[in-house]
Parts: sequence; structure tokens; C-alpha cells
Amino acid sequence: MDLATGQVVEFLENQRFTVAACLEKKGTRYHLITHLGREVNLAPGRFLHVSPDRIDITQRYPCVKELQRINLYREELKEKVDIEELWELVNEEKEEWSPKELAELAFSSAIDQDHVAALIRAVIDDHTYFKYREGKIIVLPPLVVERLLDQRKKEAERLRLIAEGSKWLEALWSDGTERASTSGTGPADNRYIDFWLEAIKDYCIHGEESKHAMSVKGLMKQAGLSGPRIPFDTLVKAGIWSEDENLEILRHEIDTEFSPEAMEQARRLAKKRVDPLENGRVDLRNLETFTIDGPESLDLDDALSFKKVQQGWEVGVHITDIGLELKPGTPLFLEAINRATTIYLPDQQIPMLPEILSHDAWSLKAGEDRRTISFFVILDPKGKIIDHWIERSVINVHERLTYDEARRRIARQKDLSRLHELCIERQKRRIGNGALPLPIPELVIHVDESKRVSVEIAEPGPARFLVAECMILANYMAALFLRDRSIPALYRSQPPPREQIIEGGETNLLANFRQRRLISRGNLGPEPVKHHGLGLDVYTTITSPLRRGLDLLMQQQIASFMATGVPLHTEDDLANLAIYLKQGLAAAAAVNQGRTRYWLLKYLEGLKGKVLKAWVLEKGPRKLLAVLQETLTPFELPARPEKEYHLDDEIEVKIKKVNPRENILKLEWH
Repeated sequence: MDLATGQVVEFLENQRFTVAACLEKKGTRYHLITHLGREVNLAPGRFLHVSPDRIDITQRYPCVKELQRINLYREELKEKVDIEELWELVNEEKEEWSPKELAELAFSSAIDQDHVAALIRAVIDDHTYFKYREGKIIVLPPLVVERLLDQRKKEAERLRLIAEGSKWLEALWSDGTERASTSGTGPADNRYIDFWLEAIKDYCIHGEESKHAMSVKGLMKQAGLSGPRIPFDTLVKAGIWSEDENLEILRHEIDTEFSPEAMEQARRLAKKRVDPLENGRVDLRNLETFTIDGPESLDLDDALSFKKVQQGWEVGVHITDIGLELKPGTPLFLEAINRATTIYLPDQQIPMLPEILSHDAWSLKAGEDRRTISFFVILDPKGKIIDHWIERSVINVHERLTYDEARRRIARQKDLSRLHELCIERQKRRIGNGALPLPIPELVIHVDESKRVSVEIAEPGPARFLVAECMILANYMAALFLRDRSIPALYRSQPPPREQIIEGGETNLLANFRQRRLISRGNLGPEPVKHHGLGLDVYTTITSPLRRGLDLLMQQQIASFMATGVPLHTEDDLANLAIYLKQGLAAAAAVNQGRTRYWLLKYLEGLKGKVLKAWVLEKGPRKLLAVLQETLTPFELPARPEKEYHLDDEIEVKIKKVNPRENILKLEWH
């Protein structure tokens, strides 16, 4: 095909239809002038349409004006083409048509080259019903058309979604108030805003793993908003979240409320009244029992008794007996196992069981009869176990003591002081068997109603030590009972430390810190394997059935065996339940760690600019690992090459950067 001078052609340039006239041929290309006044060289393979019509090219301005007229006319003709109607007319006749044939069907009047070019434009613009290929127009089959229409609909919806989202974001961030209305653009737009609220939530919770990650980042960019905190702050400005929103709970899908079915079961159990001595329980209501807990504690699941007997000293650990009340498979049982534990956070408590049970009906409240499982141990003056047994019992707690009250009595009262001494002897025996107690103070974070944060270092103290040692003893007795009778059980175990750098009786804080970093992870399984951290050949937990799922299950095994001679759960049952327990415990640990860290960093924000004291824990060629004295928070510092440091050296540092929401804490030398 050779073009004559002035002959009109049409091609696509930057996705725009362009009309041009031939000026001359240059080799295999044609030198053209376009309706935009540009001169281009183009291969004939680029032409969409070639008209036999010619225009005068001798004068540039009139030539360009004529090309512009042609282009405008073709655009007007294109708008008159009903592509869908045309497809309906021809899709069952034949697959391939010439542009002229379809133009004759598309226009009711006589056609010329402009009509043919306009038809080609309409087909290419629509790209749904027809396909233009090598001068021919292909009719697309119905299934392809249906798919393309669906894609176009989705794309249109996506563009509308972004447009509405951008408009909402711009209004929200330009509004000086904390909350902008989500209905200002009319009811039809609310669904788009609701979508973006949920998408941004999901992105804040799951980060790059969110299915909306790309969409949310694209929306923020479209709205001209940047910064890692912008998505979270958007939800705060919209009034969806608070500044201190607990994302860890959302991230790990922790239920903070019980299902209606579980609550109904809890209410029935709370109202249930039974004879406390039924099924041959031992009446221990005259035994002097007492609880030791924090002043704010309400879920009291363990009590103690202590008296002199002929063989030595009788220690009683009495655990609220709730196990057989929670039937396997019931809503409350399933929720307890899925939750796995009560979660204690600085600003919130998420219970394993509803409070009408854990704080009231099943709690060992002073002056009220309660069914219990009692673990009795006879100890000689050196803490050696002379005898031990378990009773299904009824007690009536005589006195509730706080840790402070118990501490004062240990200091002045003969019996409680003697129990404390026996607990010391028990720990010595465990240390002799390889235990590593690691007495590190607990960091206690308080958050008041106005979100003010305070921090204190709580030393273990004699009362907490006494209770902990008595619980370890009862849990050991429970593990022996289960193992020696071949009752299916779940045992806690722990391998030896990866490296042991201290002796078991070490009291130096920093030495214990270093050793803790070398402790092996504990395990939960069906085999009675040694717990090296506690120095016990077998171990489980049973002393907190109101707060721990494992304790509930092990109590059920012991209570059922004592009542009927048959355990409640088989090995397979426990293997399946252990899966949910481990998942729940892992989620609870992550939530606890994340939320405690958040409030700790909130507290440290208030110390920015102050000189803080720290100790050197470990040293390397380029970095030091240190720990803040005030909060026992480990952190890294670049080593100073001009200065030599030793373990336990006291150093002075300042907070360089702290961001609770992004979990950032950087310190620098003072």
C-alpha cells in the first residue's frame, strides 16, 4: 500500500486517536502531519484506518484545521454507535466482519470513510463486544463478553471506591474535630466509607499480611497522606478506635465477651445449690484454712492450712473443685479451653470463666462453704515428704489475708513463720535436684482511668514465696497421682538450660537476668518428663482451675477418677484439647507481652530527656546489652571503643526515641 500526498490516515498515539495527512514517503515510513500540528514518521503497520480521501497540504494552517474538523466529526459519529446493540445484531451470524460492513449496520444513513473510522474508534474504545485485529473486527463470544462486562463493572466499582475513600479521607483530615461525620456525602456513600473503615482496621491489625494492604496504602497515597501511623490515626480521628486501642487483642482474635450460650450456662451454674457433703466428701469446715492473695484479687481458687502433727507438719492446699461442673462439649467448657487462661493486662483483665463464677459462686470466699480438692503433705523439719494424700472435701475459709498481712505474720507469728521455713527447705531440695528459681523482681504496671501510667518493681517477698512453693508442692502431688495411676494427663516439662552459668541459690539480680536468657522453652505433653527449671521429676498444674485451662482439665481427671474410678478424658481427648490450649496460651502470651510493652513505652515517654541509670548485662565488640534500673527493661547500646566496660557496671543513658504504637525504644549514652 502506497499513500498519496494529502491522503488521510488514522492511528493511535499515547492511547489517543490521531488523524493525519501524508506529506511524503521516507523509505518504508510515511512523513505525516497530525491534527495536533505535529509532524511524525510512521510505519504503515500502525495505521488503523486509511481513507482514499485527500486534503490540501500546501498550506500548513488550513491543513491542520481540516484534520481537526475530521477528528471532531469522527468523535461525534463514534458517540452515535451503540456497540451493545450492534453486537446483539451480529453475534450469531459470523465471527469476522470488515469495518465497512459493521458501519453500514451501525448507521442508518449513508456512510462514508468518516463513518468507517468512527466505527473502528467505537470498537477499540469499548473493547468489550468486539476486537479490532489487522483491519478486521472480531465478534467476541457471549461468555467472553460476560466476563469482560463483569471486569468492567468491578473496575468501575474500584474507581468509585477509591474516589469516595479519597473524598472521605480529605474531609476527615481537614476537619479540626476529633470525629468527622461518615454520612456527610449522603446515604449512597456510606457503604464505601464502611468498606474503608473495615479495610483500614484489617491493615492496622495484620499489616502487610492484610488482604487490603495494597488498597489501603494506595488510598493513603491518593489522598496525599503519608507516615506509618496514618492508618491508625485515621481510625482514631473517625472515632472508631481510641488512642490506646489494644491491637494485640484484635490481632490474636481474643474474645473479651462470652457468648450468650456460655453466659446462660454460667448463670445456671451460679444458681445451682447442692449438698456440699454429697458423694462422701470429707467435711473440713472446722479445719483452719486461709487464703493469701493480692487485695484486688477476687478469683480465689486456692486456700492453705497448716498444723503440727505427730510425724511432722501437715500442709494442706485446698483447690476449689469446679471440674466436674463443666461438662466437656458444653459452651462454657469450650470457651474456657479456647481461652486457655485468664489474661491480666495493665489496663484490662480478660477472664477464662465468667466473673459470676470465678469471682463469686466458685471463689473461695471467707465464711462460705465450698467444695474443694485438698492436697495434704506431711513434711519433716527439713522439708522431706513423709506422706501425702488427696481428699474430695468441703472447707469454709476462716480468713482472707493479703500478701502484706501474710508477710507481717511470717515475721512475728510462729505457725506461718514455720510454714515459711519449710517452704525454704522445700526449695533447697529442689535446687539440689537441679532447680533454678531465678528470683527476679516483677515489673508491675498500673494504668488509671485517665490513662496515667505508673511502674513499680515488686520484690517476690516471703508471702508470695510461701504461696508459690505451696502451689508447686500441690502441683507435684497432682502429677504423682496422675502418673502413678496411669491416668491420661498433660504434664509440664522443661529441658536443662542451654548453658548454666549460676548455681540454683543465686540471689544476684543481674546474674539471674543473664541466666534467664539461657533458659530452655517449657513443653506441654502427655509424657511425665522432668521439669529441670523446678527440679522435679514430674510436674503439672492444678491449683488455678478458675484461671488456667490446663488446671481445669487436670482437676477433671483427678476428680472424676476419685469419684468414679474412671478419668473424664481419654488420651486422645487430651491430645485434641492440648492443641486448643497451646493456641490459646500462645495468643495470651503474645497479647500480654505486646500490651505490657505498649504501656511500658508509654511510661518511658515521660522520662524522655532525663538521665537514666542502667547496668551492663552483656558486652560484645560493637554492642552492649544493658538493663534500665527503674523498669528492668533490656536494651542495646553501641559500644564506645575508647572505654572499657565490665559486667554489672552502672552506666548513664538517655532516651533517644520512643514510640509505643510502633514498639520503638532507642537509648543513647548520656
